[in-house]
Amino acid sequence: MNRKRLLLILGLMATLAIGAGFVLPLFARASNCGGNSAALYRLRSYVLTARTRAMDNPDHTFRVMTVTPEQRKELADLAHDHWIPSARFLVSRAPLSDERSQSPRIIIVCDTPYNNVPRRWIGSASPAHAAGFSDGSVQLISPVQFAVLDKSAFSFLDELYPSK
Repeated sequence: MNRKRLLLILGLMATLAIGAGFVLPLFARASNCGGNSAALYRLRSYVLTARTRAMDNPDHTFRVMTVTPEQRKELADLAHDHWIPSARFLVSRAPLSDERSQSPRIIIVCDTPYNNVPRRWIGSASPAHAAGFSDGSVQLISPVQFAVLDKSAFSFLDELYPSK
C-alpha cells in the first residue's frame, strides 16, 4: 500500500510540474530589450555626450564632424547595438550649441521604427522612431514625422565613425 501511495504522490507531483511548465509562461512578460528601448538608450547616450562636449569646448559647441580620437572611438561604439543590429542612427551635422535659448531640434534619430515602446498588455504600440533632441530629451516620433525630416542635414553615425 505504501508503494502505491508513493507512486501516486510522485505521479501527481510530475503532473503538477509538467502543468506548471505549460501554464507559468502564460503569466510571464516577454523582455522589452531591443527595439525602441535599446534605441532610446543609445540616443540618450549620444545626446548626453554631445551636450557634455559642447559644454567642455571653449566655443560651447559640439561638431560631430570634428571630434578628438577619443570621441571618435566613443561615437563608433554608440553607432552599434547588439539588441538592434540592423538599426542605424542619423546624426545632425549642424553644430550643437550649449545655449538653451534655441528651440529643440532633432540631433539624432534611429532609421528603424519599432513597436515595443510603450509596452502594452494587449497588442503592440504603433511603430515609432526614437529621436534625440538638442535640449537633451529623447522621445518617439511617428513614421510620418520621420519621413518629413530633412535628412540632407544628417549623416549615418556608423559611416562617419565605423568601428574597427
